[in-house]
Amino acid sequence: MKPNYEGRGSSNSLMGEKQGDLKFKSVRRVFRIMDLVSQRGERLTAKELACEVGTNLSSCYYLLNILVEEGYIEKVPRCGGYRIGPAISRLSESSKSDFDLRIEPVVEELAWRAQRYAYAAVLSGGEVEVTQVKSPPRSPPVGVAKGFHGASHALALGKVLLADMGSEYVEDYIADHGLEAFTPRTIVRPAQLHAHLNKVRMVGVATDFEEFTQNLCGVAAPVKSQGGKVEGAIGLSTTARRIRSEGSQLIEMVQRAAGAASARLEDVAFQRNERRDGCQS
Repeated sequence: MKPNYEGRGSSNSLMGEKQGDLKFKSVRRVFRIMDLVSQRGERLTAKELACEVGTNLSSCYYLLNILVEEGYIEKVPRCGGYRIGPAISRLSESSKSDFDLRIEPVVEELAWRAQRYAYAAVLSGGEVEVTQVKSPPRSPPVGVAKGFHGASHALALGKVLLADMGSEYVEDYIADHGLEAFTPRTIVRPAQLHAHLNKVRMVGVATDFEEFTQNLCGVAAPVKSQGGKVEGAIGLSTTARRIRSEGSQLIEMVQRAAGAASARLEDVAFQRNERRDGCQS
């Protein structure tokens, strides 16, 4: 009797596909674990992580141990949770732009002084891109994650950057990206957005009040280099309840930090010009 190689091949192929699916699921779970750890890791036990990523405790420990061995996360003995490890910092350092390297100390100090999440952002492809997130100790987990890209019209960081680009750029932004209503408070009418951004240009600071998501409010100001060119934005986030009592204080802190960050960029530009002039002479 002739063997049914075709059937056997189909079975092997099906097994291969299933094994591949399992591998992809594990990879996705690794990324999900790292995302959860970056947001609230010290409060999450292995059992809770297993539940969050949809796997059993044994498999979760296996993935956690790999991440710990490679330095991507660290176990926190006192509370049984995890935190981001040094390997992530090394990856982050290697990808930082000159803008981020120069103003990072200012963003860190802003987070510490305000006891709120502090951010740096740039305009990328017409949308705001969050390049830094600094979290103070014991601060509630409010805000957007590092690497977030989008929703320029709904976030203070994005409004600052859009306002600097002028009305024609804003029109192109509306045409390309639209004005998505993330919450009932989101600005979705072009005329209203133009009027709002005109005010941002005049006062030099932008705010958002639950325009991107519920219970998230933000304040941002532009960071400028030599000649007044806006290179990015710096900002803070807080809850809707706290913005009522501390809004003016946060605005003052952000404006002061933006000034300090701008001074750092101007100093760098001045030093470069001096070295260039010295070489030419």
